[in-house]
Amino acid sequence: MDAKNLKKYEKEMNTCIRCAYCFEECPVIEQKGWDTSGARGKITLSYGLLSGELEPTQSIADNLFQCTLCRNCESKCPSGVEVCDIILSARADLVENGFANDTHKYVIKNIKESGNIYGDTEAIPPVQDGDVPLFIGCQYLSRPNKTKKFIKILEKLGINVKVGEEICCGFPMDVLGFKDDLEKHKEQFKKLFPHKDAITFCPTCTVFLKEGHDVNAKHILQVILDKLPEVNLDMKVTFHDPCDFSRGLKIIDEPRLILEKLGVKVVEMKNNKGNSSCCGGGGGILMSDSELSDDIAMKRIQQAIDTGADIIITSCPTCETTLKKAAAATNERDGTNIVVRNIEDIIWKGLKQ
Repeated sequence: MDAKNLKKYEKEMNTCIRCAYCFEECPVIEQKGWDTSGARGKITLSYGLLSGELEPTQSIADNLFQCTLCRNCESKCPSGVEVCDIILSARADLVENGFANDTHKYVIKNIKESGNIYGDTEAIPPVQDGDVPLFIGCQYLSRPNKTKKFIKILEKLGINVKVGEEICCGFPMDVLGFKDDLEKHKEQFKKLFPHKDAITFCPTCTVFLKEGHDVNAKHILQVILDKLPEVNLDMKVTFHDPCDFSRGLKIIDEPRLILEKLGVKVVEMKNNKGNSSCCGGGGGILMSDSELSDDIAMKRIQQAIDTGADIIITSCPTCETTLKKAAAATNERDGTNIVVRNIEDIIWKGLKQ
């Protein structure tokens, strides 16, 4: 197999000391239980593909795509191995050698044809002139009411945003292994979004604008924290830290301080902040392995229920989707009543008081 992408990480793979600290609280290994479900096993498989000791198979490809890329393994690795980069490179080599997942191919086709992951030609940005460029992203363009609410929040706080035509940030192409498509997409992206600074709504878009496009992107929660008035909503909730927030952007305090200013008491889950458990929606498995995604999300919902809170708040649209599905299933099965809300709903409620 031609493994040109993995070749760059040969030294990195040899740095792994096979200690298995990466197994601790890995969302996939907790569900699957095999060594190859965790980072150590995936690095071993990747090295086997690079060295030629392993021939690529659909089974190996499926395994390397069973990762949420939550970065939990990287935060625990004593050797500082860049696990996610290795897995992304292995995926890219597998895709180039004919092992792309059909569902993933469909998503990439949507991006190329419509500019968004859903293939939705009606997902159009609410174009307006303003002072600060805003990047909305596929997830929020497909949720126009949420987009309007976030923009109104910014306006109420005196932040005038500039909204133009946009296309997907390209993160799905990167995470699903479509490197060649990504490079072409980046050129198109830059023509539509030439800005050096931006406000964003989606944590994943925030990460990729920074890392993939060299844009000084700030998530809306970073921008509005100091501008929010203090109110008393008198609520008790638990907060789910999205992986791209807590481990990707290192944004941990901001959402909690915002909720505190709004008079919302946060009861922490067992795994929280930098050690937060994944929702099960990352890395592409929400599209290609919904059963695994559901199982991971159900475990997270149970952690929320164990806090005694009736509401779980998150700041990521993907987390919101997976957790809502898991909450509905848990409520139906066990008679619980926990609900999932995006933090913008709580912010809007506070501003309306």
